[in-house]
Amino acid sequence: MGKKIYLSPERRIAPHGKYWGMELYEHDLCGDIAQKTGAALTKAGFQVKVQDDPALTMEARVAEAVKWGADCYLPIHTNASTNGTKEGTARGPLVLAYNHPTSLAACKAVYEALLEIYPEKSKGRGVQINSTFYEIIRTPMLSVYPEIAFHDNGVDAKWLSQNRQAIAEALCKGLCNYYGVQQGNEPAQDLLQELERERALRALAEEKLARIQQILD
Repeated sequence: MGKKIYLSPERRIAPHGKYWGMELYEHDLCGDIAQKTGAALTKAGFQVKVQDDPALTMEARVAEAVKWGADCYLPIHTNASTNGTKEGTARGPLVLAYNHPTSLAACKAVYEALLEIYPEKSKGRGVQINSTFYEIIRTPMLSVYPEIAFHDNGVDAKWLSQNRQAIAEALCKGLCNYYGVQQGNEPAQDLLQELERERALRALAEEKLARIQQILD
């Protein structure tokens, strides 16, 4: 059976996250991208759960992912550099990572897939460590947190709205590349590479669990 991927798109509904110059909001677009990503991942052989119920808190989503036995937790968000009263100037994709080599490697794979389809490569913001977001530090499994582009910038907002399927396929491609899976086919990596990746993922899970226990103590 394929790896289990839990998708958690932006849960806050309108008026949060209004897209500049259009009647579109982060919850709606990210939910649509999540459904499309889930379909692409399923086709690639992954097991998928998409949770886009706005009533479910981050804490409840993480608990659901843990109970389901998720191998990877994938929030889906778009970014903003202003409070929405004026157009932002920041642009480009960003992926947030837990501070661990395994997390950084997975996030890099997803970031590179997003940058492939983003029209202005120089605007890419790379992979950044985040030590505060709940869905990064309180998930006891691999978490990959893409901020796909900036919805408060008119150019990015238009690109996001018009490229939902391509974005979904890029997110899927990034995870396929990390897990060594060709989309729609069997794993492309050899057994040694797969074993090395599984050891790294176990080490990441052990570190994250230990940190979560420290937080709870």
